[in-house]
Amino acid sequence: MAELGQLRALVAYEVSRRWRSLLVWGVALGGLGALYVALYPSMKTFMEQYLEQAPENMRRFLGELRGPLTAEQWLGMEFLDMLLPVALPFLVITMGARALAGREERKTLDLLLGNPLARRQLVVSSLLTMAASLALVLAVTWVISYLAVAIVGVELGAGRLASALAALWPMCLLFGALALLLSALVRRSAIAIAVPAVVLIAMYVVEALAQVSKTMEPVRIVSFFYHLGSPIQGDFPWTTVLAMLGGVCLLGLCASIAFERRDLYT
Repeated sequence: MAELGQLRALVAYEVSRRWRSLLVWGVALGGLGALYVALYPSMKTFMEQYLEQAPENMRRFLGELRGPLTAEQWLGMEFLDMLLPVALPFLVITMGARALAGREERKTLDLLLGNPLARRQLVVSSLLTMAASLALVLAVTWVISYLAVAIVGVELGAGRLASALAALWPMCLLFGALALLLSALVRRSAIAIAVPAVVLIAMYVVEALAQVSKTMEPVRIVSFFYHLGSPIQGDFPWTTVLAMLGGVCLLGLCASIAFERRDLYT
């Protein structure tokens, strides 16, 4: 019970310390979502005309859209499948990298561990802080985006938008957990940021190329973007989400073991 109390206190402190930056993230991403919602009525006709004349490769890149362009397809294509999955992981990648290696670089890690705090508690609390921070940002993004849906009068269910944002939570958290593991293994936060960032961009490029090139299609299986699919259209990727959550737990466990065995610089 005492250990759980310490975890709750650590997570609450870290989230409260970051609430301004998290609010900025949520408002910024929610504002972009609202912008795309507002653009949908004017872009609908234009995109339908463009898709009728677009070459096959471009139609493949746009997800082989057919018929009237729905709000789900528009938001998925421009916001939920392209912008958010690339931008949002950087929030937790930075947090994970700075949780251990960053504190060691700033010479504050030994002071923190001088308290009656086990190393595994610091790792677990860092992972939980990332999870809570992501959830807060996604909630703010959903509220602002759906306010625009109601104001503009776009036909889009609140549940569809919520499920699409919820599907991004484990993927982003997985990259944060990878950064946390690297933060436990190396002593440079820059490395712990760079490696997950390169993996993220590489997966995005693979998925983008696979949509326009048949020769790249077999390779897209390595991309998380491919496995997420398009939950805003009603196909929630339960298997992928559960597998990613399992990966988060595994990376967290590895980070805890690595940090327990590591010597610290003071």
